[in-house]
Amino acid sequence: MDSDSSDNESNFSGFESDDLPLADLIDSDDEFDDSDKENESVVEDENWTVNDRSDRSKKAFCGPEPGPRFDLDPDQTEWNFVEMFFPMMLVELLVEQTNLFARQKMEIKHDKSWRPVSVKEMMAWLGIRIYMSIVQLPQMAMYWSTDILYGNFSVRRIMTRDRFMKVLQYLHCNDKTKMKPKGHPEQDKLFLIRPFLDVVKKMCLTLYNPHRNVSIDEAMVKFRGRLGFRQFMPLKPARYGVKVWVRADPVNGYVNDFQVYTGKDANTAEVGLATRVVLDLSHELRGKWHIVNVDNFFTSPKLFDELLKQETYARGTVRSNRKGYPVKQLGKKTVKTQGDFVFATKGEQLASVWMDKKAIYTLSTAENPKDIDATVLRKTRSGEVHEVQAPRTIPEYNQNMNGVDHADQMRTEYPTFRTSRKWWTYMFFFLLDTAITNGYVVMRESPFHQQKSRNGKPKDRTVLDFRMNLSRQLIGDYCDNGSAVAKLATVKAGHFPGQAEKRGRCRQCAKEKRRRECHVICLECQVHICVPCFKDWHVDLANSM
Repeated sequence: MDSDSSDNESNFSGFESDDLPLADLIDSDDEFDDSDKENESVVEDENWTVNDRSDRSKKAFCGPEPGPRFDLDPDQTEWNFVEMFFPMMLVELLVEQTNLFARQKMEIKHDKSWRPVSVKEMMAWLGIRIYMSIVQLPQMAMYWSTDILYGNFSVRRIMTRDRFMKVLQYLHCNDKTKMKPKGHPEQDKLFLIRPFLDVVKKMCLTLYNPHRNVSIDEAMVKFRGRLGFRQFMPLKPARYGVKVWVRADPVNGYVNDFQVYTGKDANTAEVGLATRVVLDLSHELRGKWHIVNVDNFFTSPKLFDELLKQETYARGTVRSNRKGYPVKQLGKKTVKTQGDFVFATKGEQLASVWMDKKAIYTLSTAENPKDIDATVLRKTRSGEVHEVQAPRTIPEYNQNMNGVDHADQMRTEYPTFRTSRKWWTYMFFFLLDTAITNGYVVMRESPFHQQKSRNGKPKDRTVLDFRMNLSRQLIGDYCDNGSAVAKLATVKAGHFPGQAEKRGRCRQCAKEKRRRECHVICLECQVHICVPCFKDWHVDLANSM
């Protein structure tokens, strides 16, 4: 069982103040009393102008048409779509590295039960893992249980439990003997997963044109074992794990780009971490006037200025004590009741404070002050829905900030990962699940793969349908020759029960030292077998072949 370690590295608890760009924060005590300026319609101070509705038109989006950069033929299957993000070269590399790791281990201690895995077998193994993500049982061994309530005939037919677990035991993605030691200037903390990480990331980035709005946020890959860059995020569903910065499409949850956070180096804070992450993940968006949506961890006037230089707009919630934010003009006392808002402009930047249940601070370069007025829906205590006035940044942010959450929902609804002591296996299955969900999004948008119901109306393709078909395609006609059920299929036809004239002792009961007589015989074997033992007799027969 994985457990929390007392090791200092494993107790890293997310971001502390030293990890944040300190130059972007000012003392929260520096909020000012704005009560003497509430009645003024326009106030200028430090280049910020309050409530100025002058027209500041925005550039039109000039990126390529959003959507897949290719069209697959109508006869292409779910696997063909996933294969574009997780190509066969990765399956072949997985086979190569798994067999290599097994040979390295057997130089120390021989394992007579191991035989090299093939590409076809690895495909079937991955297909079983995807099947397990759909039909979830608490323990992996239960899929091979003889209990009719839990056991699964299909899995037993494909691969034996021992073989499945043996492949899992030696599963590997990179040659560990070539990994640079800790402290080496060329150390790669992600070496064990690096080849797969680079390929999947590249495919996600190049195979789909994002919509104008994109969202950048953090995702957590669940892991509770010992790891130097493990994070603790108390508000996330997976509180412990590896943090991954993700850029995703809010329209469909497609993951465009991602970056694994491996912590700070040499015990020094990374200056400008939030700014660096956003600029890295938005690098491919330059010059197209995309709109990047971020939360208050990232948002700052400095970052939004940098994005404007790259011809990229941005919007997000913001901490009121960010350096450069007009907290003097937009203090809490400027808004009192729900729906009140005040805004200030400085060049292309538009800052606002809006009173909902509490004061909400935002910053945007994507909104025009001329069209600032908007509404959002809110419920009263009696349950009635009514409109509340809000700056346009609020509904636009709510609509376009959910890309990463949407991607997480699709990825974790049927997760392929299982409990493991190895952190990199969680990352491997994160990459596999990301490839699956991206393949699903692309297939759903493919003009040649639209589904229709019986009455001819469009029918939406579900993640469940996609994974079920993908699992079947990966498994194909593979059948492990070591499986008892597979051997049973080789027993020639004609093994049916029949009625004997005389009673005889059941051969299966006799093997198990029970005395039972019956009139039932197997017409092919010509031996007495009682009905409860009929299946067991023939499974044993198959095992002896």
